[in-house]
Amino acid sequence: MPKQRLLIYSSILILVFAGAGFYLFKISSESYLPSDAVARIGGTVITGEQLKEYMWQRKSASNSMEAKELLLRELVEREAQIAAARELGYEQDPEVVRATENALIARLRARQLNPELDRTEVSEQEISRYYETNISRYTTPAQKRAAIIRFDLPATAPADRITQVTELTRRVQELATSQPDTVRGFGSLAAKYSQDQGSRYVGGDIGWHSATSQNLDPALLSALLALESPGEMAPVVRGNNALYLLKLLDARDQVVTPLDKVASNIHVILLQQKRQQRELAWVESTVERVTPSLINVPVLSALVVTGNEDVALVRPPNLPE
Repeated sequence: MPKQRLLIYSSILILVFAGAGFYLFKISSESYLPSDAVARIGGTVITGEQLKEYMWQRKSASNSMEAKELLLRELVEREAQIAAARELGYEQDPEVVRATENALIARLRARQLNPELDRTEVSEQEISRYYETNISRYTTPAQKRAAIIRFDLPATAPADRITQVTELTRRVQELATSQPDTVRGFGSLAAKYSQDQGSRYVGGDIGWHSATSQNLDPALLSALLALESPGEMAPVVRGNNALYLLKLLDARDQVVTPLDKVASNIHVILLQQKRQQRELAWVESTVERVTPSLINVPVLSALVVTGNEDVALVRPPNLPE
């Protein structure tokens, strides 16, 4: 019996000492500060270097104790909020996780990709070669400015209507031929007779057109290209559902913009192209480093996000030519 009591008392003493030892360890560990620390909050230590960095970030111009204590207090409050958020499990919140991942991607690109992009250069030879290959972009074709009077005449018009419109066109042509040279285009004749609403009140002026113009009746464009001298009139033009009187107002030759005028623009285009190509290559190499990359085709094919089968596929923009 005495032996049993002794065993019980011994066990109790061991538990008491163990508890006291743990309590003392806890108190001492919680109150312990490393030599380079200025504060501790929970399990987080704030070092002197961290405070100096924070003071620099805040552009503190004072080394007074009051200023240092104020800024240290801000750091302590920050760490307390971080600790509280972690205790509540906010680290696993989807938005927090996504923000953290985005920050990691941004840092990776800033440290690895951006320096490579900054080293991208475009040579004068590349600029010259691009200019020669795309010379049509820097060429303004020969153009002619014209005036018209339009007389509507459907292809299905009866014979008497054809005769009537043809005779009217001939009479107006005679009037136009007798106008003084100072009259711009067809002058008041266009306002009186033309059925082209866009030009009738400006003397029939339809602006500048080149051989590639798409907004003119083909027959009218062909007749315009045949005219050579400003003021020259074409024979009556039989177009699509209309007869036309046509006068050449002005002409200008083809103009090629010299390389030195567009070199800076070409430099920007090529630099953008090369940077995009380097970025694509970098992304591909990054994916290759994290192997294997597996795709579950059955799950992918069965995935449905919308019932509208006509929704367009989302594609990245094409690289500029």
